[in-house]
Amino acid sequence: MQPSTLSRARRAGVGLLLLTCAITAAAEHVMDRIRLREQINIGFRQDSPPFSFVDAQGQPAGYSLELCKGIAEVIAAEVNKPTLQVRFIPVPADQVVRIVSAAGVDLLCAGTSDTEERRRSMSFSPPIFVTHAKFMVRTRDGITSAAQLKGLPVAVVGRTTAEQAVPAYGERQGLNLTISRALTADAALGQLDIGQVKAYARDEILMLSQLAAFPRAGDFTILPDIISTEINAIALPKTDPELQKAVDQGMAMMVRNGRATELYRKWFIQPHAAAPKGLQLAMPRELKAEWDKLR
Repeated sequence: MQPSTLSRARRAGVGLLLLTCAITAAAEHVMDRIRLREQINIGFRQDSPPFSFVDAQGQPAGYSLELCKGIAEVIAAEVNKPTLQVRFIPVPADQVVRIVSAAGVDLLCAGTSDTEERRRSMSFSPPIFVTHAKFMVRTRDGITSAAQLKGLPVAVVGRTTAEQAVPAYGERQGLNLTISRALTADAALGQLDIGQVKAYARDEILMLSQLAAFPRAGDFTILPDIISTEINAIALPKTDPELQKAVDQGMAMMVRNGRATELYRKWFIQPHAAAPKGLQLAMPRELKAEWDKLR
């Protein structure tokens, strides 16, 4: 090998080593960083009620955030920092995987879908919700089943699980759907409202919450067809067993002492800031079965 070639190879090797070290440092020892900074950084979505959102006072709120506060109490005990501070950091929907996998936040507390693909780059808590992705249509269009969407445009929010699930469903059902990628949930609903698309696909619970804050909720109907079934969980960086253990213990503790069930009632059944009439959504049997495993 020529000296110049050797030099380039060495530089490339050093660069690869530094990159590997940086990735490893980002992924591991999250609990050590929490100890040193005496603060836990909790990422959240600003537009995913009832999981996480910003309330009228400009404060982070929601079901996932309250669960994460309970987990933070366990983490505070594990790192021996009883006055551990909690910092909330907004995370855009299209940056979830990048930020969590790089340990940009210690926990991501939103309506995050736990999928096999995402597990390659991040870890998850036990389930906090089980939901179905479905289609929403305009009531006046007279569409009553997904079969009537054949060849029609459907809106999805970019870089969400619906972006892959809807085309896959359409292919299985022979619907030949045209996918319209929206930047936000409000933009997707706006496309449907003006008739630019004939359906909007998203997790049912997120659509129900979105409609709860919409002045003309009766203009829309959610179809019964199930696109996919998804588990929602709290996301965290991979390869930190200490953090994973604390998260798992925190969820199990809240299920056993009833706190998780009370939070479910608060955010999915009773009236709250994001749903003044309440969502009146009974606990899915799949979630109950998952929580029974933790008791």
